[in-house]
Amino acid sequence: MKKSRVGFLGCSGLLLLLGVSAGSPAAALTGTFITTVPIVTSGLTGPIGVTNAADGSNRLFIVQQCGQIRILSGGTLLATPFLDIGSTGSNLITCGGERGLLGLAFHPSYETNGFFYVYYTRHDNPATPDNEDGDIVVSRFHVSANPNVADGASELILLTIEHSSQGNHNGGHLAFGPDGNLYIGTGDGGGGGDPFENGQNKDALLAKILRIDVNSDAFPADPLRNYAIPAGNPFAGPTAGADEVWDFGLRNPWHFSFDRMTGDLFIGDVGQNLFEEIDRQAAGSPGGVNYGWDCREAAHNFSDTNGDMNVNCGPVVSVDPIMEYDHSLGCSVTGGSVFRNLPSHAMFGNYFFGDFCTGRLWRGVPGGGGTWTRTDVADTAFSVSGFGESETGRMYFTDLAANTLQWLAPFTFADAPPTTFGWAFIEAIHEAGVTAGCGGDNFCPSSPVSRGEMAVFLLVAKEGAGFNPPPCTTPMFNDVPCSNEFAPWINELARRGVTSGCGGGNYCPGSPVSRGEMAVFLLATKEGSGFTPPACPPSSFGDVAAGSPFCPWVKEIANRGVTAGCGGGNFCPNNPVNRSQMAVFLATAFGLPVP
Repeated sequence: MKKSRVGFLGCSGLLLLLGVSAGSPAAALTGTFITTVPIVTSGLTGPIGVTNAADGSNRLFIVQQCGQIRILSGGTLLATPFLDIGSTGSNLITCGGERGLLGLAFHPSYETNGFFYVYYTRHDNPATPDNEDGDIVVSRFHVSANPNVADGASELILLTIEHSSQGNHNGGHLAFGPDGNLYIGTGDGGGGGDPFENGQNKDALLAKILRIDVNSDAFPADPLRNYAIPAGNPFAGPTAGADEVWDFGLRNPWHFSFDRMTGDLFIGDVGQNLFEEIDRQAAGSPGGVNYGWDCREAAHNFSDTNGDMNVNCGPVVSVDPIMEYDHSLGCSVTGGSVFRNLPSHAMFGNYFFGDFCTGRLWRGVPGGGGTWTRTDVADTAFSVSGFGESETGRMYFTDLAANTLQWLAPFTFADAPPTTFGWAFIEAIHEAGVTAGCGGDNFCPSSPVSRGEMAVFLLVAKEGAGFNPPPCTTPMFNDVPCSNEFAPWINELARRGVTSGCGGGNYCPGSPVSRGEMAVFLLATKEGSGFTPPACPPSSFGDVAAGSPFCPWVKEIANRGVTAGCGGGNFCPNNPVNRSQMAVFLATAFGLPVP
């Protein structure tokens, strides 16, 4: 299928001006923006998913279909796989088509117990008489003493499901819910039109979302059932249906996710010939939801040529999707995640997803009464095979055709996309309410910061977005009358002993701040007027003499990790501070959360 490549501006990624009003604190902004940024462009083979371990390492773990889990750490793709169950000598999986290593989830207590879980289609075991090639396996592994390498011999099989007769519709996604239980998405068993009638069969483990408790074993006599049934599973006990089933009526749920803020469950379910769907289940649901397959395809009655469409489709009560699209736009939905990285962004709370065949990206915008509106984000050349989030909530997706990892990055200012120096720090000071930019939708990252502006930035970064200094009644500097918009802020800095001006009774509010001055202003505002940094020598930078009045202040901000200088072992103390640099200084010095 031909893919449209419209909408690209520049070679760094897709840049879309979406024209949506931004929220507080940047109420003056009139637009929001989003871009795709290539993160890994070489070294991957068959990437179909990405996730994080929530262990404070900020690593990304990339799932490769033929059995490897790769680690992206500090921007570097590590050469040694975290886990390899597909290579010669350790080949547990069968790979090809829709089979392979399909899912990865880290235990909520991974940082302390080292457990992680995988979902794969099994390679045939010639030592057993049954044909097991393609059967689904969910198993647990343990990290080794090396945090970047798993113990490949530590596998404990939790669950197996027969799936040998058809190669497609394997499902494959895993995720821990807010309740600490492991959720498992299974396909309907393959073929067209659900020939095995698993969708409406609550006793079958296929065509379902399963929920199991991995922290205990209720079946000690069965070596292939190493889990327990969580209390509250809708069909547990005497109720008709398999104990493990949470939801049913799904065709091939390819990636589901839990909203990290609300706990709502979102499911991307791949359709047959006409429609793709996104389903949503609100947090606190008792489960047992029927999403309709194979009586319904998305929000439409389904019929096929198998002659079995009415077998289980009497008075079926099912839940329709919150969004759907037909096959004029794509052919295989890839479920995504809810954007929670920038709380002030207008897209905060939107659900992002894509299509594997056409590369289209969409977002779902919540409305009143539980309604959602599908809105175009981009028509791209990517084969969108899986979405995932970083520990901070950045959204990523894998591109199977080009073997890349892409960052799907909403950003706030039109002139400060994620490729801008200091982008994350710019977003941090915006989120903290320090600035709403320089006017319109812009931040003016290369513009110098004036001494008047600096007074505002420093005090808001120190005290918070709600801080307002006392009004100006008596000017403290000759060149800053009370009519000057910065007068209350400049006077407050002077009252705190942060500054005595630029000399001769003046403050020079329109003059740019030098990098040397910024070191003094930062520390004096943060620590108070009584603070004195350790003396020089030695100096931390070649161009800051030990006898310079700025040397102790510059040395101290370097020691605190606020700056590494301007390059080449220098600090450039006399250079003006531009707004990007100022964002880095403020966010780092005052400990503002960086998205």
